[in-house]
Amino acid sequence: MKQFALWGAILVACCAGCDTGLGPPDAPSGFSGVIHFKHWPPADSVQELRVIAFPEYPSDSASILLDILYGYAIVYPQIGQHNLLEDTTQQVLFADSIHYSFTTAGTTLKVGVYSYVALAWRYGSNVFADWRPAGVYTMGPGPFDPASVRVLLHKNVTGIDIVADFANPPPRPWR
Repeated sequence: MKQFALWGAILVACCAGCDTGLGPPDAPSGFSGVIHFKHWPPADSVQELRVIAFPEYPSDSASILLDILYGYAIVYPQIGQHNLLEDTTQQVLFADSIHYSFTTAGTTLKVGVYSYVALAWRYGSNVFADWRPAGVYTMGPGPFDPASVRVLLHKNVTGIDIVADFANPPPRPWR
């Protein structure tokens, strides 16, 4: 009986820190989900779609561009890369839904909490001003009550779904 207890203790000690199973210890961190679309506008008024994660709820429009430029707010796909409309693996424009995966691989996303995750929609030609949220990640019954996303080390948090209703977009977070 003592031998069984000794082997049991050794097994517990060896496996106590193994929470990733046989997965790689350097797997990317991030989150993923489905973006559901409703009431698409005319094609010429959808120039870009990008997911943006803010560590803090944005409070004024003037600081959003600076937050993005300085890497405080994280953009997927990154600026300079194809946006979600140019995804070659799935038809996006006028689709009912698309899958996305926002990870630390190839982005500046970091482990931490993001208080406001939104689908940003550029509707005009001015890349600095013609943006608005098309949808927000939320867990509440109201479509505009943002929920936080916690990015965990070497984990992909799933189920971070966003509803983008172009006929009834969420309000801009700043006043």
